[in-house]
Amino acid sequence: MAKIHKIHDNDARDEYVAKIAKLDDLASGAKFLTEFRKANMSPFRTSYALDLDCNWIETQIEDRVAVLRSRAAKTNDCLFNKCANGEDAAVVVKKVVDAMNACTDKWEAEKIHINFRLEYKTPIMPTNYFMDTDRILGTKLMELRNTGYYDTSLEDLRKQRGVKVIKLVDANAL
Repeated sequence: MAKIHKIHDNDARDEYVAKIAKLDDLASGAKFLTEFRKANMSPFRTSYALDLDCNWIETQIEDRVAVLRSRAAKTNDCLFNKCANGEDAAVVVKKVVDAMNACTDKWEAEKIHINFRLEYKTPIMPTNYFMDTDRILGTKLMELRNTGYYDTSLEDLRKQRGVKVIKLVDANAL
């Protein structure tokens, strides 16, 4: 029997739904989610192939990992204090906050924050740790970004970011 496609279904989503259904243990689920995020979900992504579907696919993987995490947790301590990849959440938080506190460069701080989100965004890290850590990292990043921001010309900001300006050509001027 042929599959009946709904308006938002497509081959890329179908492919990932099948992959997600095969995830049956927390270690493989956490690894799959982290690798998916690194490949598809940041300015450092390695692929734009899923540009229209990556957010939807990520949420489906997150749902599966959250279920696997809850099933794998033998105690509340494990559920509330351990990351899905087996790391102790408090140790990870201390390490990343220390790195951010030592950081004085806004570009390096941006990398620290983005990589933290890629590797530990819930359900990888328990929410009780992730949310506060994300706030701390974001606050420091904003402080570094905003120092002298209004003193920097638009042209210099574009150069710092590596922005390529695309200009429209007026067809009437040709």
